[in-house]
Amino acid sequence: MTRQTYALTPEKDVIVRDGRFFSLSKEPWLRVADFGASRFVEIVFRTSLLDDPVRPVLRFVTPSRVIDRILPGPVAGAGVWIGAMPADARAILVSPTNAPGAFAFEIESVRPVGLLEMLTRVWRRKPGKLWSYFLPTLFGFRAEAENALDWASNWEPLDDFETWQARRARRFEPAGFDAPRSDPRAGPRFAILMPGRDAEPDRSAVTLASIERQSYPLRARIARSEEELASLLAETDFVARLLPGDELADHAFAALAEAIARAPRTKLIYADELLRTQRGLRPSLKPDWSPSLEAAGPYLGRCAFYAVSTLAAPEIGEAMRAAPFRLARDEIAHLRRWLLTRDAESEEAIVAPPAPAPAEPAPSVSIIVLTRDRADLLGPCIESLLRLSTHPAFELVIVDNGSRKAETLVLFEKAKTDPRVRLLSRPEPFNFARLNNDAVRASTGAVVVFLNNDTVVVSPDWLETLSRRAMAPQTGAVGALLLYPDGRIQHAGVTIGLGQDAGHFGALVAPDAPSWLGRAGHAHETSAVTAACMAVERRKFDSVGGFDEINLPIEFNDTDLCLRLAERGWTSLYVPQARLLHYESASRGSALFRPMSVYAKERDYFRDRWRAVIRDDPYYHPALSLYARHPALW
Repeated sequence: MTRQTYALTPEKDVIVRDGRFFSLSKEPWLRVADFGASRFVEIVFRTSLLDDPVRPVLRFVTPSRVIDRILPGPVAGAGVWIGAMPADARAILVSPTNAPGAFAFEIESVRPVGLLEMLTRVWRRKPGKLWSYFLPTLFGFRAEAENALDWASNWEPLDDFETWQARRARRFEPAGFDAPRSDPRAGPRFAILMPGRDAEPDRSAVTLASIERQSYPLRARIARSEEELASLLAETDFVARLLPGDELADHAFAALAEAIARAPRTKLIYADELLRTQRGLRPSLKPDWSPSLEAAGPYLGRCAFYAVSTLAAPEIGEAMRAAPFRLARDEIAHLRRWLLTRDAESEEAIVAPPAPAPAEPAPSVSIIVLTRDRADLLGPCIESLLRLSTHPAFELVIVDNGSRKAETLVLFEKAKTDPRVRLLSRPEPFNFARLNNDAVRASTGAVVVFLNNDTVVVSPDWLETLSRRAMAPQTGAVGALLLYPDGRIQHAGVTIGLGQDAGHFGALVAPDAPSWLGRAGHAHETSAVTAACMAVERRKFDSVGGFDEINLPIEFNDTDLCLRLAERGWTSLYVPQARLLHYESASRGSALFRPMSVYAKERDYFRDRWRAVIRDDPYYHPALSLYARHPALW
């Protein structure tokens, strides 16, 4: 039964059925009782351990506008959010889930938070950021000051995981709050392959005891060898391979069964894990299915259950290694809760990468570069393109957006002496989306590469690398590894939701620095890449209508394009083998402080259009902070 710890009433697309909330859409809303008059509040909320821990959306309705705040994903059971309250909020709503069906949600507590406590949080994390709050406040920029507080305080170090978890962990209540929606007696039957059981009896006892403690009513079968497992397959639906010492959470099978019931096409389901390290427990947080990442640096781990139908091979172990790459994306489910605890050093890759694709001639490419003067930037860009690029069939289309300086015009004349270069004169108000769309129509390549004029080629085969990937049937936009001149990462993929909009997760460190799952050094699927260097197959670009020049003329249009490609089934890809230097936004200038009113209309459109992805980027994780560029808890 849903307990109204803090008053919640259905507002939109929610009904109460048999004492439970039931969503009628992918964005249901509950009305929340007034939080009081405090400027800052701490909210503790909870979802069922059988529900997907998507980030809730908290909505403040004011007389002039609607303000949405994305909250932490309650992956441990509960979530904790501290943030600002609009002074003129007339109503408070919350969207706890993003899927139709029954769900459990409650707000356990709401606590006023004083400014001193907020500033103390900043001091403990990033004391140098206090000026980012005081200076905007001094000049009346309240929204900017509160945004600075979010970036400085809304995260917890991974090394503090056990303290973080202790506050958020909730006891599994199979007969109450966490009661299953489906009939567990009709659920899938599980089997466990556990080699080495006889050789390590003490460690095996830990694993066997965790299986015995399962709340799931259908008892799992346990095999010590592939031969023994083969004899059990006729009475089994899903199989996992564990090692002695692995310990399943008490509700592991119940959570797996519930997830499978909600996605009946599932042939492989994997969950997050807790790793025993010398510094204590650490979470292994995984993205949704990312085949390129799995091929480059396997991340599925051992809490992966395979449908028996995927194991039709002479050797079950070999079938497990091959299965993920043979399945459709909607046949692979990720359960974003840790259901297995194991030793970090015992990790074993059980998935083999697919065979390399045969080498084919790189497709023809049109490189589009927009510019307005800045010969100091454009000159090195053009020189590196024409001198270093080894691609045999490319054209460079330079779009002149009203250059006037003599040195720029001289540069144009020199560049046009190369038969690969064409100049388009477009002296009109700057509209990034429209200028690029126009240039695409004037170009000829099978692949279009959008490139900033403040970039310099580093890897000579960058065009072959990007264009071949862009031609893959499942791929949308492809992005490169972009580096600042000092060698730090500027772009290694775009994370939707970072800062409540979108941002460059993994930036500001060296390419070989430790990163989440090593992604900076591996090709991996990502929700978006930046148009500072973006390759897209022409037919795909045209099929979605190109960049949105009406709603997003300058900001967010590249991310929006990637997400519209994804709606058609084409996933964006980051490829670190293609490297360029990027003097980020040097051509338009960049300010230390930019009011949030700048491009506010575009930001509001983007947030409304893509709220579902902002709250739940499939290639990020709901336990990770939206206010940190490197792995941090929230």
